[in-house]
Amino acid sequence: MSGELKETGSMGQVQSPAPVKTKERKEPTMEDYFRAGLFILVGLLLAISVLQFVGSVDQIIYTWFESEYIPIIKAVFNLVVVVFCLYVLKFHLLKKKA
Repeated sequence: MSGELKETGSMGQVQSPAPVKTKERKEPTMEDYFRAGLFILVGLLLAISVLQFVGSVDQIIYTWFESEYIPIIKAVFNLVVVVFCLYVLKFHLLKKKA
């Protein structure tokens, strides 16, 4: 009785089986490849910039603070970076799709 029409309700209405939706797969275009390449390039530039920024902050910490406070300041800075990264991951990867 899976593919048959069946009678439902007291009015004698007949329902047909629900149509199955299939996603059409489109071929990637040159624009899609360009966007993917641009995304990878910007990601690499961002990674390099972040590493240089962390190195610069490390040098600033050594310049501005006494040697006995350096581990504390570096720990606070690393904690801020971890909290920021977790926030970004939560915001972008775990947000609910409406």
